[in-house]
Amino acid sequence: MFSHLRGSKRACVAIAAVAAGLMFSSPSLSQTGTQPGANPAQLPDPATTVVARIAGEEIFLIEILRMAERLPDQYKQLPLPAVYPSLLQRSIDARLVAAAGRAAGFADNEEVKKRVSTAESQIISEIYLTTAVAEKVTEDALRAEYEKRKDSMAGGEQVRARHILLETEEGAREVIAELDSGSDFAELASDKSTGPSASSGGDLGWFGKGQMVPEFSDAAFALDPGTFTKEPVKTQFGWHVILVEDRKAGEAPPFEQARQQLSSDMSGEVLQEILTGLRGKIEVERFNFDGGPMPEAAPAPKN
Repeated sequence: MFSHLRGSKRACVAIAAVAAGLMFSSPSLSQTGTQPGANPAQLPDPATTVVARIAGEEIFLIEILRMAERLPDQYKQLPLPAVYPSLLQRSIDARLVAAAGRAAGFADNEEVKKRVSTAESQIISEIYLTTAVAEKVTEDALRAEYEKRKDSMAGGEQVRARHILLETEEGAREVIAELDSGSDFAELASDKSTGPSASSGGDLGWFGKGQMVPEFSDAAFALDPGTFTKEPVKTQFGWHVILVEDRKAGEAPPFEQARQQLSSDMSGEVLQEILTGLRGKIEVERFNFDGGPMPEAAPAPKN
């Protein structure tokens, strides 16, 4: 009964995909493999480089590059020359269809006007917020925030340790006895440890609390530098003898390593400030999904 409706819906989806420029066919073999990759640093100015001209209207390289950024992952791996012909044709086709629609009077279509208005609002919102964030999340602001957060970013104490992993408790106690007699820990680890660190004398490098299984971590952080466990430590991997060589306070990551997280955090704070300020300036009426009044929010439970 509804087969014609289903077909109509499928057609609408396909048409919308074409109009939005979302359909992308795999480049032919003649477009891949034989063409060299393009170094972005060697490209001309994308904003001023004309790549096509249709009845006087120019298409610039920047549009093609933006289309390339939105491609599925499997196509993003290809060099620009491999996908460029398809992207250029897609951009040209979009202009041709739009020109045909305008010639047919669709610029005055009510549905077109609604969508243009919606798109305009989205673009204005995006650029407004992007500009507001850029004005506040500057290089100086990021560095100042890094200095404020540096101590809290340092994390906890760390230890540098070695270990010898044995299959049995008896074997671990024999190793402890040898260490008490003056044997070298690294040599014993190389000879007797069944763990992957045996080749490096049991060296585990620096680690913080929580980076090892709990039993191992608790035992290691209970030791002073230069001391080893006098009792075997059992974990899911076997029996361990642990030597702590050094301890140090946690260190904050360098600024460049923390930069992305700082930028994300500060951008979120700026956006929240903007939205909080805007929400308090204009009266907003809310309605339920059926158009009726929204039910009042339930009061917060008392402790």
